[in-house]
Amino acid sequence: MRLHLKITLWIVAIFLIVGGFSIYALVLFQRSATLQQFEAMAKTLTGTILQSLTTTMINNNPREMKQIIGHIEETPGIHRVRIYSPNGRVWASSRAEEVGVLRPSALLARVLSRREAAAEERPEAGELHVLTPIENRAECRACHAADVPVLGAIGVSLGTGQVAAHLRSTAHLLAGLVGFTFLLALGTLSVLLGRFVLDPLSAMVAAVRELSRGNYRARAAVSTGDELGVLAAAFNDMSARIERSTAALAEEISDLTRRLSTLTVFSKTLTAAADLSSALHEAAAAMREAVHADACVVYGRSEEGLRPMAAAGEPALVAPWGTALTGGLAGRPLSTPGGPGEDQRPIPGVGAALAVPLRTRDQDLGAMVVARAREQPFERTDLMLLQTVANQLAIAIENVRLFEEVREKEHLRRELLSRLISAHEDERFRISRELHDEVSQSLTGLMMRLNAAEEVVPQDLEQARATLAAVRGVAEQTLEEVRKIIFALRPTLLDDLGLIPAVRHYAKNLLEPAGVQVRLSATGFGQRRLPRPVETTVFRVAQEAVTNIARHAQARLATMTLELTDGTVRLTVTDDGVGFDPESTLADPARRRLGIVGMEERVALLGGRLRISSRPGEGTVVQVELPVDVAVPGGV
Repeated sequence: MRLHLKITLWIVAIFLIVGGFSIYALVLFQRSATLQQFEAMAKTLTGTILQSLTTTMINNNPREMKQIIGHIEETPGIHRVRIYSPNGRVWASSRAEEVGVLRPSALLARVLSRREAAAEERPEAGELHVLTPIENRAECRACHAADVPVLGAIGVSLGTGQVAAHLRSTAHLLAGLVGFTFLLALGTLSVLLGRFVLDPLSAMVAAVRELSRGNYRARAAVSTGDELGVLAAAFNDMSARIERSTAALAEEISDLTRRLSTLTVFSKTLTAAADLSSALHEAAAAMREAVHADACVVYGRSEEGLRPMAAAGEPALVAPWGTALTGGLAGRPLSTPGGPGEDQRPIPGVGAALAVPLRTRDQDLGAMVVARAREQPFERTDLMLLQTVANQLAIAIENVRLFEEVREKEHLRRELLSRLISAHEDERFRISRELHDEVSQSLTGLMMRLNAAEEVVPQDLEQARATLAAVRGVAEQTLEEVRKIIFALRPTLLDDLGLIPAVRHYAKNLLEPAGVQVRLSATGFGQRRLPRPVETTVFRVAQEAVTNIARHAQARLATMTLELTDGTVRLTVTDDGVGFDPESTLADPARRRLGIVGMEERVALLGGRLRISSRPGEGTVVQVELPVDVAVPGGV
């Protein structure tokens, strides 16, 4: 509900209450005054009637008295006339049926006892009953005893209808006057209230609403010169202060947002930059924009001193700082006079400059410098931001240096490992060739000579023939073992026929004698041969997986698949054996099998991936993926 309506309703309520009570009080007062006048008039009338009846009562002429009373009753406003005896009996009346009726009353008793006229209003009958005592005069003592002071009373009942009608008309007139006055006062007050109170308040409410919506330029156009004017002036001053504070806060938030964005961009730059030089240039550009500088230069420390590594803006503006920084940065911020740094030095040609060192815990890596051509010193927040960025930049530079060292060492390790594996394979190949060319040939010759000796030994020398047969059996077994050793060292099938026949031959020869069924499938190869390092690595992984099945799996079926797709060769070896827990087995160095370590090293050397998945009682799956076209360090 609006204030104007509220005030109007309150005024109406107050006027109704006050006006109603005022009218009621005036009506009561007028009624009382009117009744008093009417009562006085009635008493006078009763006395007059008494005087006119005195002679008739002295003469004791009832007929004449009745005629006089009848004439009196015919007077307008007089309802009835009665003459009472002292005991309250009606001695004479304008109505014959009332004569002789006993009508005692408190009013009659009071009139008789006080010997003075009295009146009593009877609203239910619409009458004013007036009683006047009939005193015992000297002329009455002829018929009445002298010791009786009052002989009775004469009563006249006057109608009060005219009085009530007069009072009603008076009340209506008063109500009309009060209502007209109220409406006139209400209209005048409403106009004055709206002009001098509600309109200024509405203007202030509108200004407050605009202020709440974010319009901090809202002002209340109120100049009444009273309390509302003072309130409006205070509101306008508050609004102006809020506007200034909000503008300052918005500028500060914008500045902080810009600085935080700089840190975010800088962090992303360090993460996503292709190299350190690109990261440094992007960081210099972001830092220059964040602190509103004309130039930003990142210096790196070398044996000759500080040298520029990246710059943004006008690097020539920072050129004078080269010598100053080389000679005196000393691991703490440096600024031109008026700046936030503890060490302040004037630099010719530079309006304002700020420099912070790039330091790690134990090494001074360089400095980061920002400069302005105008003489506007940097603030302490600029120093804090520059120092934060410099610290991150120093960590990034140090990380790059450490990463280069690690990468170089890793390259060297891979080179050494590649050469070691290559030497290992070469040695295996040499040993297998020597065993094949020398030991196998010698054993074959020995068997041939034993066969020949057995042919020439006479049939009767059974013991000699049995001995020769036993020696020949040993030689055959030894030759078979040598062939197995040769295949394990370097299977000739791998060199002669390729990967698939070598894997099939090795798996069947090792697993089927142990009661393990072997299923092998190959897709995507056709007649293509893979590079020797790739074939060798895949075969060695298959060899280790098959060996583990034979030794530990207790399996009944081993499934092997070879796939060549999109320049990647994939080997998957699955068994239905007892399985194991890879996490506990592979995480414990004491339980980690050297064969698994060897597989991982070989696969990682060629840029491939090795995955081993197993659960106790659910078998094991070994999978390796290798790129076919890969540059191998050391020519594995």
